[in-house]
Amino acid sequence: MSVRPLSFLAADRPFEKAKVAILGVPLERTVSFRGGPAQAPAAIRLASDSVEPYSAIFRADLQGIGLCDLGDIDVHMPLVQVLSSLGRETEKLLQAGKFPVVLGGEHTITLGAVRGAKAALGRLQLLALDAHSDLREEYEGERVCHATVLRRSWEEVERLVIVGARSFFGGEVREPVFVQPSELSDRLDPKVPVWLSLDLDALDPSLCPGVTNPEPGGLSYREVIEVFRALQGFNVVGLDLVELAPPYDPSGVSAVTAAKLVIEAICAFLSPRI
Repeated sequence: MSVRPLSFLAADRPFEKAKVAILGVPLERTVSFRGGPAQAPAAIRLASDSVEPYSAIFRADLQGIGLCDLGDIDVHMPLVQVLSSLGRETEKLLQAGKFPVVLGGEHTITLGAVRGAKAALGRLQLLALDAHSDLREEYEGERVCHATVLRRSWEEVERLVIVGARSFFGGEVREPVFVQPSELSDRLDPKVPVWLSLDLDALDPSLCPGVTNPEPGGLSYREVIEVFRALQGFNVVGLDLVELAPPYDPSGVSAVTAAKLVIEAICAFLSPRI
């Protein structure tokens, strides 16, 4: 009896025929509270087997879109090399006409993906769903870490928009990047490609408790879906999903939520408009 490698639901297409490429980055290097994101890509893949590939919300089926799963990149190297490796892979995928879905890992990986997307496309804007601003100049002596990732990414893109933030370290609350989901249409440029970064702590922790830095309050599942709807009017070219901490949710509901959001996002951005 043969056993197939663990892969994301319906990711059964050869690379040449797939529209979506799943890539895991089990990075856990700069976490400051609860650990576990290194286990997240495997947990999300496993959880995806518990849900269906059809989206009743966006009336689309993953099997009709076409996915491949490229496995995980090597994270057993210095952080700068991990980010460079992810950047190169993201650039190659976009140049090949694929839609990259990056499963983290800690939020720091977004910087690598953003750099790769910018290298491939020339222009880019970033939409981040996150409970925290992640706009520190440095944290615990590090300029590149999970607490500075949106500051570093903002230096790479034309525009940064953050939805769901409710935890701030100081004056950055006055930055013009924080918006409500209903304001997205006015704050993003329809002419510039969008990279979406979904930090699971953007959701209310009562819905998704298995994250590295839970923050009371937050977005409902329905509100995240509405963000996906709003983004249908823009050219979303790829996404990352980060900061799942499987050890802190023995029920597995957080991993299932992560997998389901990946499915809904793919169906929202790559299915024909209804």
